[in-house]
Amino acid sequence: MDVDVGIALDSLSVVFMLVLVGGMWGSRAKSASSKLYFSLVVAVIVLLCSDIGYMALLGNEEARGALTAVKSLYFVANAAVIWIWAIYVDYTVLGDRTRFNAFGKLCTAILAVNLVLVAINAVTGCMFSITKAGTFEANPAGMWAFTTLNYLSAIVMLVALLMHSAEIRRGVLVRFVLFPMIPFAAESVHLADPSLVLTCSYAVSALMVFQISQSNLVYTDELTGLGNRRRLTDRLSRWFHGVQNAAVCGIMIDLDGLKSINDTHGHAAGDEALILVGDAIRASAPRESVAVRYGGDEFIIAWNADEGPEPEAVAAQLETEKATANERPRPWGPLDFSVGFLRSDAASCPDPEAFVERLDALMYEAKRLKRPVGSGQAQTD
Repeated sequence: MDVDVGIALDSLSVVFMLVLVGGMWGSRAKSASSKLYFSLVVAVIVLLCSDIGYMALLGNEEARGALTAVKSLYFVANAAVIWIWAIYVDYTVLGDRTRFNAFGKLCTAILAVNLVLVAINAVTGCMFSITKAGTFEANPAGMWAFTTLNYLSAIVMLVALLMHSAEIRRGVLVRFVLFPMIPFAAESVHLADPSLVLTCSYAVSALMVFQISQSNLVYTDELTGLGNRRRLTDRLSRWFHGVQNAAVCGIMIDLDGLKSINDTHGHAAGDEALILVGDAIRASAPRESVAVRYGGDEFIIAWNADEGPEPEAVAAQLETEKATANERPRPWGPLDFSVGFLRSDAASCPDPEAFVERLDALMYEAKRLKRPVGSGQAQTD
């Protein structure tokens, strides 16, 4: 491939990525998921720019040090892209957001090994070296070791994705699976024929994930990371529409005293309280459920009764998570919320609106009586 063509392709890809960065920078969405995707795009930009720098300096006998530096940066960015992608997948699809789990630790360990390998290469040339003529000379064993390690994170995530494929929308699954495969194919071609440089393939992969990122923004509450009302409406419509006698379980949670927290300690404290409730819900919600911030200080968990536990069990787990959160003192006092729950069916609650209205009434009754959730009985309508 002509160097000028490679530079042009990379430069065009950088322009596309900068447009994405500009849009995300100006966006009000600051969730952990959007921040991870922003980091992914920045890493791709660094990768592309280092490749442009490398191709621009290639063949310059007086720029051996600069060539080594930009090519090393290329490999660092390469490893970072795969690592961020793996963490993004783990967070948005597979992971427990309240902890850094085994997947994340494994991918981070692989990243650390590859970064050490790049650092060692600067001294030993175990991966590549720059000749006196200013050309790139690869050490096949070192290069394949780096590539294999780099994509081990991707392989781990791909296996996890396939194991959870039943829980992931097909369009999302396909894009996540293709993300590492396109660059891997391009790099394999480059290793077989060094004249073919297809670094722009990373931009293609990042654009595919952009569609997922945008979809997440549409269906995600920015503050808590839970779903929003639109996500709940879509899921309830799916369960209720055209289905007779569908058993649906639901829990509505209302944070007690949010106005007092805001007035006395400020809205930042109120946001922290809402986030704590979101964490408790995320840790308690059944796997097949939809958990959302319905609005203000109200949250809803809903699930098909055939695919999850009874609502009493989830309500009890919420109480356990609340107690855990209250082990750490807060300026406004202990976290507290009121819970209403039911197991209903399409005959008594014929549509999503009726279902939510019934939940709302039960929650306000629980708030009025303020009795322990464990002493209540699930309502069957």
